[in-house]
Amino acid sequence: MKIIINLFFLLFVSGYCFSQSKADISIKQLNKEMEDYFNKNDMQNVSSFYLDSSVISGGRMRITGRSGIDNYWQMMKDKGYNWKLVIDSIEDYDQIVIQNGKSYLTKTENGAEKQMNTRFLLIWKKTGDSYKIIYDVFSSL
Repeated sequence: MKIIINLFFLLFVSGYCFSQSKADISIKQLNKEMEDYFNKNDMQNVSSFYLDSSVISGGRMRITGRSGIDNYWQMMKDKGYNWKLVIDSIEDYDQIVIQNGKSYLTKTENGAEKQMNTRFLLIWKKTGDSYKIIYDVFSSL
């Protein structure tokens, strides 16, 4: 009986590990890279995850195009924030991937922790062997 339970557990775990799509793994890796660039204060590389025709939208703000996206991320440069992305879901539609998650920006200012937390939806488009963001929409958490 113990052997059957162990075999079932092993099959269940291995099935879960192999059930992640290539897109799922890629998007998780891209999120980690974005976090790393942001936390190194390299906003130009954060901006490079977006297509030139991308849209960023949140609240009353709507940013379009390469220069707008570059400017948006450069506004975050040298602000001292640490960025953590949490992925809630990834839906793979072959050439398009939809990601839902939460973004946590934190920093300590005058001994107090300051936070900017948002919920986001990213639409990633397959570009060659990778993905780029075509739409980024967020709202307060």
